[in-house]
Amino acid sequence: MTVNEGIRVHEVKVCLLCGNEGELLYQDLRDRRFGAPGIWSLVYCPEDELVWLNPRSIDSDIKKLYTEYYTHQPKDSSKKRLASLREAIKARILQKSFGYSVNALYGPLARIFSWIGPLKEIVGGSVMWLKASDRKRLLDVGCGNGQFLVQMQQLGWEVAGVEPDPEAVCLAKKHLGSGIFQGTLEEAKFPDDSFDAITMNHVIEHVPNPIELLVECRRVLKPGGKLVVVTPNIRSLIRCLFGKYWSGWEVPLHFFLFSPKALKKCSEQAGLHIQELRTVSKAVRYIWYASRLLRKDRINPGGNPGQISPQFTFEGIMFWVIEYMLCQLYPWGEEIVLIADKGSET
Repeated sequence: MTVNEGIRVHEVKVCLLCGNEGELLYQDLRDRRFGAPGIWSLVYCPEDELVWLNPRSIDSDIKKLYTEYYTHQPKDSSKKRLASLREAIKARILQKSFGYSVNALYGPLARIFSWIGPLKEIVGGSVMWLKASDRKRLLDVGCGNGQFLVQMQQLGWEVAGVEPDPEAVCLAKKHLGSGIFQGTLEEAKFPDDSFDAITMNHVIEHVPNPIELLVECRRVLKPGGKLVVVTPNIRSLIRCLFGKYWSGWEVPLHFFLFSPKALKKCSEQAGLHIQELRTVSKAVRYIWYASRLLRKDRINPGGNPGQISPQFTFEGIMFWVIEYMLCQLYPWGEEIVLIADKGSET
């Protein structure tokens, strides 16, 4: 074990999936988004299309990496332009595509916008593609400040959350009062077959062993229930364009990064049955902005790109449309979406 700018680390040379030694992808990387210390490298397995951090923080020092992470931040309640129109579009899509009854006034403009594919994808992602007909007991693993659970509770779900970050847990409890466990899913020790749906939104890339996490999700998922996982896609169009400046790397906070092939292999090794495996482009504008800024060697603390120039805004929207259309044919979206169930008992 060595020390990397105050973080105790250990070497991770072999692939989690096949055990072969990985190839160096990038080295001498720093976190210029959230201010975590250290100099890091990324390693790649060409057989399994899995990327991992090397060296990696030991488990007891992981918390030192998250002092400025966005889960600490409360929801921005400031007024935004066109907020009422956005809410009307969202309500319309939730009702028509996902079966939720939402009290909202739909003007003709909202009805027209609700037919647009990229907007439907964003709204689908906001509920992790869970439909009203699935509505029972929901667990959000890595629930952060609890905003997703608040929304799902308002939509009629019985909700619970797991979050290791104590500051994020405090924020979540302010919103929800109870039902939030501070720690990991394994530490929560839920009984077998506890939940009808489990969601993990940008969580699996943060854990030391994603297969073990998926095994535990399978254990606490009810037969017939759904596990929904969203994670960055190393085969995305922006990753191919920006290389080491792709904002999805997030070293040293992301321990593993996946292609659809790698996430499929992890899920299968965990005993899950895959219902859907696809990529989406809903986060493309933010990832485009952040990657452009990283390449220009500037990004604001806390991972926030700050004020976006009109040029960046136009580029981001155009790239969003292009990537959305390409995603209908190729797995090039910025995020992978996995929907799985418990499968048969062995």
